[in-house]
Amino acid sequence: MAPTRPPVSGGRWKAIGLAVAVHALLAVFLIVGIRWKTSAPPPLQAELFTPPVNPVPKPIPPEPVPPPKPPPPVQPAPKPDVAKPDIVTEKARLAAAEAERQRFADARKETEKRLREKKLAEDEARRKAEELKAQKDKEAQTALKKAAELARKEAEEKARKAAEEKARKAAEEKAARAAEEQRTAYLKGLMDKASEGSPAGTASESGTTGGGGGGTDNSYRSLLSSRIRAGTIFSIPAELSGNPKAVFVVTVMPDCTISSVKLRKSSGLPSWDQAAERGIQRASPLPRMRDGTCPPELEITRGPRDSD
Repeated sequence: MAPTRPPVSGGRWKAIGLAVAVHALLAVFLIVGIRWKTSAPPPLQAELFTPPVNPVPKPIPPEPVPPPKPPPPVQPAPKPDVAKPDIVTEKARLAAAEAERQRFADARKETEKRLREKKLAEDEARRKAEELKAQKDKEAQTALKKAAELARKEAEEKARKAAEEKARKAAEEKAARAAEEQRTAYLKGLMDKASEGSPAGTASESGTTGGGGGGTDNSYRSLLSSRIRAGTIFSIPAELSGNPKAVFVVTVMPDCTISSVKLRKSSGLPSWDQAAERGIQRASPLPRMRDGTCPPELEITRGPRDSD
């Protein structure tokens, strides 16, 4: 509220003069009212007389006339509203305006505080929601990576087994063809010897076989070596020099299945020792010799660069 203009000094003297005139008129009214109320009552008259001989009844005195009621007092005229000095009104107005301004400021501060608290709560809820979403996305990505890695490993394992099975079947087929060729060649040799009239040699084969000795012939060793080589999977390191040999002792059951494989001498390359041992295990059951039996024990020497 804008402050009013201060009143001029002439209006104040005019108000004082009006107040004096009203008070003088009130005094006149009071004086007139008091005089009218205190007026003297009318005088009373009495007569003296001598009573006659004959008694005469006393006259009944008239009832006294009550004095007239005084008129009601004149009510003083109401005092005219005299304007308070402008300075008092201005102070009251300024105090009311200050109180209103303070009340409005307090209400605005309270509203701003509530808005800040609401905004902070909304920001905190939004932050927690974003963190939860990021965590869920991370967990989903981790789960997808694990699933993809597991699928890849399963595919690799399946491919490896398929490759091993394929290699084993190919080795078996190759060994069977070689055995059949050897059998055919052997029969042909017998027939050739029979046709020449010389007796056929039937030397029994038993004992152990190693790099080049023992009781088995070269055809059997070649067949056994080709089967073991077909079941051996090994990548030769580029830095490997020479052809280090590993020596194994193999125990064979009567049905030509391998009972045990023991490393007698390491090649110095553990990865090749393990690969060669697995290749020997995959060759079980071993091919039979010409007489239909298998040697009970074999000494097998293998190197990563063997060609036979």
